[in-house]
Amino acid sequence: MDPSKIRTQQIRRHALIFALILTSGHSARSALVPEPLGFDAVTRFADVESRIVNSNAGAIAGADKVRTLIAQHREAIEACTTHATFAKAVNRLIDDIGVSHFRYYTEYEWQYWHMRSKFVDSSEGGHVEHVGIIPERIDTRWYIRGILEGSPAHHKGLAIGDELLTVDGLPYSPVNAFRGTAGETVALRLCRRPGLNYEVSLVPKRESLYAAMQRAMGESIKTVRHGEHVFAYLHGWTLLGDGEEYAKLLEMQDDVDGLLLDYRDGFGGTWHRAERFLLGHGGRNVASDDGTWTKPVIILTGEGTRSAKEIVVYHVKQAGRAPLVGEPTPGHVTSVGGLAEIGDDGLLMLPGMRFDLEGKPITPDFIIERDIRHGNGADLQMEFARELLGSLIRREKQGVVGSWEDAALSLPNITRAP
Repeated sequence: MDPSKIRTQQIRRHALIFALILTSGHSARSALVPEPLGFDAVTRFADVESRIVNSNAGAIAGADKVRTLIAQHREAIEACTTHATFAKAVNRLIDDIGVSHFRYYTEYEWQYWHMRSKFVDSSEGGHVEHVGIIPERIDTRWYIRGILEGSPAHHKGLAIGDELLTVDGLPYSPVNAFRGTAGETVALRLCRRPGLNYEVSLVPKRESLYAAMQRAMGESIKTVRHGEHVFAYLHGWTLLGDGEEYAKLLEMQDDVDGLLLDYRDGFGGTWHRAERFLLGHGGRNVASDDGTWTKPVIILTGEGTRSAKEIVVYHVKQAGRAPLVGEPTPGHVTSVGGLAEIGDDGLLMLPGMRFDLEGKPITPDFIIERDIRHGNGADLQMEFARELLGSLIRREKQGVVGSWEDAALSLPNITRAP
């Protein structure tokens, strides 16, 4: 058998059913790591095309549509002279095909390294330098979308929405700006709001981004005091782990009044343990002694609530188990059909099976918009969630029967509830 096919099959076997993609920004910075000369877009696209044609994309979107779009995009893709422009051109093709869990990633993107460290190479070959910042590119600028708990950036006074400017005086990029800096001190310059720039010193780590995100999820678990109540909190970055986070929360259940479950960012995984934790049933791969959370819950949703997380929040909403607060989910619910290495610096995620929720965003019970740019760390979604959870708990203790909307209407100083 062709070695490339063997390698693809190995990667496919290691890919979990749902691996969520957070953003699709591209981070190549030629000033930091020059592109190699003589990039062969024709040969590389031949590999990509073969993978797409032989994937499940045609079964989902229509084989004729896929072939037609490949023909329409071929000239622009094969004319590319760098890997960065090639990736953008291929992803324009993929966007036109219109199937989720389908993306081309380069080594310049942090998503590439997260997937590689989990599904392709968990050894040193899948490790990369990082400081724990999850970036989001909006227009031409980079902003902090999230900060991994326990990372070098944690407890450094950074805020969600801070604009990322430079690293040691060079333009910020998610990967290239930190290459070769593990164990050394770097200066990260940021903008809190127009006219207010500041700088922090960080020591990057070289490690698996998958391991860093799993660690962050565990370290995110904490108690939050709100008025007379105490809440448990979990930043549910992924659904890829063994469920240890749920065991920790269950140990806290007797000592808290409710739970804030933050599903707004990160990746998917498999939904069974999360549903067991929230609903008391979870299908396959769930140990019989796993427990269930019985106290009030608020789940925060948004663009990052994708894949397996969408299945969880859909079933939670259908069961009337907990209010959803935030922004609609993207409706990206197709399984991963495989991850193919393209060259030695590209990964092509291919779609697998289409689920009924694909293309059907889930609308939260309480829609609260959030623009992170220069937001000074403000989080109106979380503020509302805390207030609503407190109201639900008070009403439950008082034996008040009513809807979640009734609980929201009783809140003082709340102006963002629909």
